[in-house]
Amino acid sequence: SKQTDLVIALGGDGTILKAARKVSGLNIPVLGINLGGLGFLAEISFPEFYSALDPILQGKYRTVERMLLRSEVFRKGKTVGEFLALNDVVVKNGITARVIELRVEVNNEYVATYIGDGLIVSTPTGSTAYSLAASGPIVYPDLSVIILSPICPHTLALRPLIISCDDVVRILVEADHREVILSMDGQENFPLKLGDLIQVNRAKERLRLIVPEKKSYFQILRTKLKWGKR
Repeated sequence: SKQTDLVIALGGDGTILKAARKVSGLNIPVLGINLGGLGFLAEISFPEFYSALDPILQGKYRTVERMLLRSEVFRKGKTVGEFLALNDVVVKNGITARVIELRVEVNNEYVATYIGDGLIVSTPTGSTAYSLAASGPIVYPDLSVIILSPICPHTLALRPLIISCDDVVRILVEADHREVILSMDGQENFPLKLGDLIQVNRAKERLRLIVPEKKSYFQILRTKLKWGKR
């Protein structure tokens, strides 16, 4: 509710992703406590929890704002779904391994037809998630950009593309089979049909994330991705 001062997400990045979609419009800061393994959003480990909590409850903390994506699905000219995502919006094939065709436009200008397993539309926050697994770039989270990363494209010429956060991405489903899915943060799934149009753009909502004073983003990358180790 609007009377809430702070949200504490116990678990990991998945818990924060779920919390972000729920509270981003309320301007409530989120504190992530990592109870699992790999985590880029839940930066405070459980042993650090109690020592970190006291100053936070006294209002002594630093927050960063992370952009979210809003996706809208149009079917025969009518809106059939609207969603928020902190990490990424993904159009992908379902259970079967059949390739799908996606016509992609940016600001009403044709970019390319992506043929393969799908397309990831990612925020800088999500650049270290599914997009990274699909050979996308790591993007500093303060940058205002959107990343388009093809999933297993059937041509090596299709590469990840970085565009402005003010751009509007439109994806037309040209696949001829039923198992095409729109996925938000890997947690919410919406079945798509031939001819569906997905519009993705920067959301007006933003996530306020509480971050430790002593940790830098590059330190997190070195720790999580084991940079510099042999």
